[in-house]
Amino acid sequence: LLAAIVPPDGGDPDARALQFVSEFGRRAYRRPLADDERDALLASFDAAPALYEGVDPFVAGVRLVLETVLQSPHFLYRIETSTTPDGDVIPLTSHELAQRLSYLLWDSMPDDALFDAADADELAGADGLRAQAERMLDDPRARPVVQHFHDQAFDTKKFANAAPSPAFYPDAPEDIGALALEENHRFIEDVVFEQGGGIAALLTSNETFVNDQLAALYGLQGSFGPEYQKATLDATQRKGLLTQIGFLAANSSTVNPDPIHRGVFIAKRLACLTIAAPPNGVPPLPPADGRSNRQTVEDHTQQPGTACVGCHATLINPFGFPFENFDAVGSWRTEDAGFAVDAASDVSLDGSTVHVTSAVELADALATSPSVHECYTKHWVEFAFGRPFAPEDEAFAARVGEASQTGDMAVRELLLEIAASNAFRNRATQELP
Repeated sequence: LLAAIVPPDGGDPDARALQFVSEFGRRAYRRPLADDERDALLASFDAAPALYEGVDPFVAGVRLVLETVLQSPHFLYRIETSTTPDGDVIPLTSHELAQRLSYLLWDSMPDDALFDAADADELAGADGLRAQAERMLDDPRARPVVQHFHDQAFDTKKFANAAPSPAFYPDAPEDIGALALEENHRFIEDVVFEQGGGIAALLTSNETFVNDQLAALYGLQGSFGPEYQKATLDATQRKGLLTQIGFLAANSSTVNPDPIHRGVFIAKRLACLTIAAPPNGVPPLPPADGRSNRQTVEDHTQQPGTACVGCHATLINPFGFPFENFDAVGSWRTEDAGFAVDAASDVSLDGSTVHVTSAVELADALATSPSVHECYTKHWVEFAFGRPFAPEDEAFAARVGEASQTGDMAVRELLLEIAASNAFRNRATQELP
């Protein structure tokens, strides 16, 4: 361990200590040390032998410096100390920008190339940041971060809750949630990094990754084994993340599909529509009693004059009913309780009503919706800045959302836009209350 963080033995011990303190401090604080910081750490280094009896003096110095630095707020937090205003913002230094960029794209400290670019003050402009961001997105370290964003945006932790009833679905895998999560991760990595796609591709691609158990749920013909392989799904039945097993099974009861939670997810997470919290004391869905799942939900939530009808009839149910062709494990069906499945719906998007007859048509409508592209951009803004979306972000989200919708912007390009944005390169002169 010592050899990994200290200069080779030999030469002047004081010069070796200075080199260690300067290099280790630079990496730990993600910037060069100020003179007073360096001097204080060197003083600790020199005082260390008296504190550690029987320890080699140089090793004692390294130990105390490590203990000091690793407790410093400059190591524990990403502190930005720039104070020189430019109008109503404070431009960040190249080292502060290197820190922001590395934790956005790699969730880790800058590498040597990014440190060198910061040392040369190459990150002060948007072009320098874009160049480094492009390099970093080509690195495998960017892939888990992009996946982590989509895990949050699409609430994939909910996949683990999928628990179809063995009595109704005896062939469903016990670990259906884990299988679907692996499918989701492989699909997103392929669309974003191999195909260079964006939110439109995530919503409309009919390719995915399956093993033998998932292939059976999808009704795929052919030879499949325990290993995942790329497969093409029937484009008349399935398109994108919303028609994959994970989303469908996670938003189902143990027996029936759940158009309410499917609809709420799409309205809030994909279209950024506001839905009021349900009133207290809402009873659960009653037994079907000879009705289809859709009829049961409609009768329960869309009665005229009730507190439920406002949101359910206009926002929630219309987004959920197009998925009635998928049962509680996400398999395709054309009948429900002896009734032909009715997946037609009128959904509200961008101030207009769009008629769809299936989940595939809904996926196409979402993929071309300006509000969906802007909503996806808003999620990325929140993820990148680690704070709620603010009114000051509206202009950026509208501009990038429009570019995404009209030009099918790739996720990669969206991240480059964020890295080059004014909000990324500056901080406010006053913190928000």
